[in-house]
Amino acid sequence: MKIILLPESWASRIAAGEVVERPASVVKELVENALDAGAKEISVWVEGSGTSLIRVSDDGEGIASEDLPLALERHSTSKLKDEADLFRISTLGFRGEALPSIGSVSRLEIISRSREEQAGSRLRVEGGKKGEPVAAGCPVGTTVEVRDLFFNTPARRKFLKSPATELSHICDVINRMALAYGGVHFRLHHAGRVLCDYVATSRLEDRLQQVLGAEIADGMAPFSWNKGRMGISGFLSSAPSSFSNSRYLLAFVNQRFVRDRILTHAVLQGYETLLMRGRYPAVVLYLEVPFEEVDVNVHPAKYEVRFRGQSRVHDAVVEAVREKLKGEAKRPSLQSVRDREETFLGVRERPIPYSEPFHQGGFQWPGVESSMEAEISRKEDQRGFFSSLDILGQLLGCYLVCASSRGMALIDQHAAHERIAFEKMRHQIGRREIERQNLLLPQILELPVPEAALFEQRLSMIDHLGFTVEEFGPNTFAIKAVPALLPPGDYREAMRCMVAEFSEVGQSAELRQGLEERLMTIACHSVIRANRMLEKEEIRALLSELDRIDFATQCPHGRPVLLEFTQEQLESMFKRT
Repeated sequence: MKIILLPESWASRIAAGEVVERPASVVKELVENALDAGAKEISVWVEGSGTSLIRVSDDGEGIASEDLPLALERHSTSKLKDEADLFRISTLGFRGEALPSIGSVSRLEIISRSREEQAGSRLRVEGGKKGEPVAAGCPVGTTVEVRDLFFNTPARRKFLKSPATELSHICDVINRMALAYGGVHFRLHHAGRVLCDYVATSRLEDRLQQVLGAEIADGMAPFSWNKGRMGISGFLSSAPSSFSNSRYLLAFVNQRFVRDRILTHAVLQGYETLLMRGRYPAVVLYLEVPFEEVDVNVHPAKYEVRFRGQSRVHDAVVEAVREKLKGEAKRPSLQSVRDREETFLGVRERPIPYSEPFHQGGFQWPGVESSMEAEISRKEDQRGFFSSLDILGQLLGCYLVCASSRGMALIDQHAAHERIAFEKMRHQIGRREIERQNLLLPQILELPVPEAALFEQRLSMIDHLGFTVEEFGPNTFAIKAVPALLPPGDYREAMRCMVAEFSEVGQSAELRQGLEERLMTIACHSVIRANRMLEKEEIRALLSELDRIDFATQCPHGRPVLLEFTQEQLESMFKRT
């Protein structure tokens, strides 16, 4: 016989490989079970980076003694009551595979007691072989101890990374759970040391400080956006704060951490033209959607999800991120010295300006002419940050020197004008005022049947981007005109890329990005250049234009338009503190 039925022990270990990839997978599954049990305090002990020992203890509702043997059977679960529950998963775990899968590749012991019982129960499993439950004294809750992980699957153990890497993955699991459940106290112990101790908090800002540290958390601003039954909230870093990788880009769907390319793409699109190429923001995104609108059953480890309306979710996240950044990029997001606790600042002699080409005032110091300072603040609120700046002069033919209510601002005149020109041209595209260039010879695009049907449905969107495309025959289209902003070339490959993006996101980032890159080039070569002296009226007009556009603090390439030095920073540089 060529076809055989796999022994149960083989099948269990194969199934375990889908769920238990590494020690961090065990920690994730056990902590998720604890959270689903209503735990408010979860402690994790790790030895040997998880291969020697993983112990997870919680104060949840526990497992009754008669249910304990069944809890280690495959496909047994307490989280689904009828078939309809499969279409609206509201818990972190539901498959009923975690405990038996872990038990098949380790030596597992589970001790649990429900609130209704006077004593708990203990059950041991070794390599999938289950013992008999026995009585055990323990508090209400559950403790799961996993020893010698992968002892019977040496190949899996051989492919583990270094102990430090495996431990870092475990820390990542705890950090993500802590960000999703601020009201739960998490502890992580390793080799007798406490690595994490995140006390429960009602404020997500406090949890952000605990997990990411003050340096990163202080540079992130909260945001919230709601539309219908969808809610988006979280924290994001203000441009130009950025990182070399996407480590701090975290997304949660209904309190479940996910690695979803749709959400990642949407967040990065929200930051488009605000960060330099190859840089990533710090974002903690919480997406709340009806349970029936998201499928969490597409990945054994439940890291991936699928949305019923992917395009709608994508566009909502882009809008939420952009709306917040739009407000943040109207002025530099630096904390004013006035908001801080007063401390002794050393010598405070009045400054005597050396030269003031346009400005007749001077910098304001603590306790000096506070009425003038209040007036400046009111003027800034009424006129906008840039319009309220007092122009001091021009430096090196490129930088505008201005006084703000908080100190001194340096503005790159080329970067500022570049952003203004870019935003004006982008609004032309949004209003469908983009100029088109007819092609001398239409380019013929032939697509497979499924892609042709999808492409035909999106012809109106393609027209909105400035392309004139018509049907030319079965599964064939003729490209007759393109945006005048684009350079000459073969546009058929770009159209094929669009089809792939239509199936994933519902819109084409490929073509939009190409258009915006062309806009950046045009803006860069058509605006005020460096080494050009400006009159005061020209500077004032430039500053007023910056207040009328979005994302004024960065040029389209992500470079800063201005740098602001607060009074505190200036005093520190001159050793006045």
